[in-house]
Amino acid sequence: MNTADRYKFEENGSEITFMPNYHTLKTLIWWLAAGIVLVPIAWYLENKVTEKVMVIAFALWIVYMGYVLADLLFRVPVKFIFDKREKAIYRKLLLTKKIMDFDEMTYFINEKNGGYYYAIAKKRNQFIKNYRISNFFSGSKVSREKENEFIQNILYPLLDTINLPINRPQ
Repeated sequence: MNTADRYKFEENGSEITFMPNYHTLKTLIWWLAAGIVLVPIAWYLENKVTEKVMVIAFALWIVYMGYVLADLLFRVPVKFIFDKREKAIYRKLLLTKKIMDFDEMTYFINEKNGGYYYAIAKKRNQFIKNYRISNFFSGSKVSREKENEFIQNILYPLLDTINLPINRPQ
């Protein structure tokens, strides 16, 4: 899967759109299927284990399915829209919300839990509210290759659209 497909990156004359979490869709569907498969297994084991074990298993299943469904419904479908005509950036989930204008935007690398990712935010409160626009990267060779693909195919076109200065290697 190339970078444009991993981020569902689309560029037309008037806007650039991409979904930073689109790459997790297939994995989440597999996890959802695994959770659904557990239901008949639990039904089969209902008379073979104690009631307390079933209550604990059901509680864990509810938490598991809650996380999977929350990711599927509220994390994966997030789309960022960089509108060239209005010179604004929008975040679309169920409703489209304007998050900032082009001249207010800054980008930076945010470190978290031993990894890092690229984020965008308003210049004056970038550490208060920011939006992750890339996968998590680590220092591994494969991760550096994916990061370079992200920079070349996603980040540079975004920064060119916004007219932010870029330090590109020659």
